[in-house]
Amino acid sequence: MHFGFFLYGGPDQLMPLTSGLAAAFAFLLIFWNKVMITVGKIGRLFRGSNTSEAEPASAAQEEPSESASKR
Repeated sequence: MHFGFFLYGGPDQLMPLTSGLAAAFAFLLIFWNKVMITVGKIGRLFRGSNTSEAEPASAAQEEPSESASKR
């Protein structure tokens, strides 16, 4: 007897499985934004934040160059 016979899944067995997978996938798609925010927060816990503090806008602006002031 073949072992593949025991692994056979007929349509009556696979339809509930695929329906459940489709429902879970649809649930994830409905709340995709919240899921990705949560995944990002969990990822940040493990790898730490690589972003440094933002530089204030006044410090980020440079002095105008001489060529720009001669116009």
